[in-house]
Amino acid sequence: MDQERSTLPWSKRRWLKDLGLVIAIKAAIGLAVLLGGFRAVSDDDFARVVLSQQWAHAPVLDPTGSSWLPVPFWMTGGAMQLFGTSLTVARVVAFVLGIGAAGLVYAAARMLSANRRAALAGAVLASIFPWSARLGVATVPELFTAALTVFALATLVATQPRYRLLGGAALLVACLSRYEPWPVAAMFCLFTLLALRPSARRYPPSSKKMLLGACVLAAAGPILWLLHNALAHADALHFATRVSDYKRALGGSTSLGEVLAGYPLALLREEPELCLVAAVLALSELRRLLSASRDRWAIAASLLVMLVALTVAALPGGAPTHHSGRALLAIWLMLCLYLGSAMQRVFAEGGWRPRVLVGLVLAALLVGGLILRPWYARLDAFTARGSETSIGAAAGKHMGHRDAALLQVVDYRYLAVRAGSGQPWQLHPDRSIDPRRPKTPSSFANAERLGARLRLTGERWVIAHDSAATQWLGPPVAVSGRWRLWKVRN
Repeated sequence: MDQERSTLPWSKRRWLKDLGLVIAIKAAIGLAVLLGGFRAVSDDDFARVVLSQQWAHAPVLDPTGSSWLPVPFWMTGGAMQLFGTSLTVARVVAFVLGIGAAGLVYAAARMLSANRRAALAGAVLASIFPWSARLGVATVPELFTAALTVFALATLVATQPRYRLLGGAALLVACLSRYEPWPVAAMFCLFTLLALRPSARRYPPSSKKMLLGACVLAAAGPILWLLHNALAHADALHFATRVSDYKRALGGSTSLGEVLAGYPLALLREEPELCLVAAVLALSELRRLLSASRDRWAIAASLLVMLVALTVAALPGGAPTHHSGRALLAIWLMLCLYLGSAMQRVFAEGGWRPRVLVGLVLAALLVGGLILRPWYARLDAFTARGSETSIGAAAGKHMGHRDAALLQVVDYRYLAVRAGSGQPWQLHPDRSIDPRRPKTPSSFANAERLGARLRLTGERWVIAHDSAATQWLGPPVAVSGRWRLWKVRN
């Protein structure tokens, strides 16, 4: 990132042209990821789709009643109210939000860099690295949230107070979407209040209300969610307790050292090439970085506080149970913007130095690609759940609007079946597998138990694996992988 504040020197027409290029590249990357077979990070993706579908069917203030924040469900559910509750609508919304995230990152790059090429290069890099590429099409809110966070931090260097107000609004949305922006919002408020000091002479006195408004907006998300939890659950930290209880119920133990090193290590091993190249370039211009403006250090400090806060939250079990690196996305996005500016400076200097740095960058890429990336490949796997979404779509096609189906729960794959149906309220899971609750026996243990369950609850359809318990149901209406859809005979 350039140390000088951006004066936005290029024309509006050129700015729109560059923005269009970033959007086109992000869209192309998203299509390539989808064509490569990627559909979801985990079963949480489908759980979020189901909750959005249910919210569109019957809206309530808190779509989940759990630890998940509400804004992503309002956005996807709102689209579903207009265009239908299919899984396709959720995926289109995810694709559009991925493009929107690229636009936000480009806007941040413009504020952080006075050089057009640097801003464009940084925004493009932020659109194509692996985690950004995948999360640009996944039905989870991490990328859009991280882009809002990066945009808000970029407003710390802006010379016009209205940009700071936009940053506060961005953090309001981000903080009601994911938890990792919360410490960033606190730092944003701190640095904004410091800018209000008379000795700072940063903004004219007339901008005081606007800056205070930015603080109110940034702090509103966490405050409102804490208040909601206090009123709805009699515990302001109910959401944190739920996450910790769930992780403890899953079992397993992690040493203190592993917890403390978890996020810093994930920062490197989940995007090794990006981090190594940034480290090489940072070392090459260490003196310049050390003399950076206070605004630049404020951005770095905010992201560092976020990293520390994530580590502290992981101590009692408050960290995500899988793919924990997703929470670091804002750091990776900001590194991309730094790389865009740093590479532009290197090549602008000419001489032998760029050649040496290019060699070091290539070495970093080799280390990341050949050593660290295979290590990364052994992390949590991604899942498409194609068979599950297909049998769910078949259920949505064949069942009437007043019909109900009994859905076999083997593991969390059942969420993809419900999401694929577009009508999850009609598909009734046969049991809960929440580890915090007492273990419930399967309704599909044998034919007698299945028959008794159907007579008791009256479902006229069954979605399950083929087994001895389902033989009496006869030929299935639809088949997808191991899954079958049956209509119960009278």
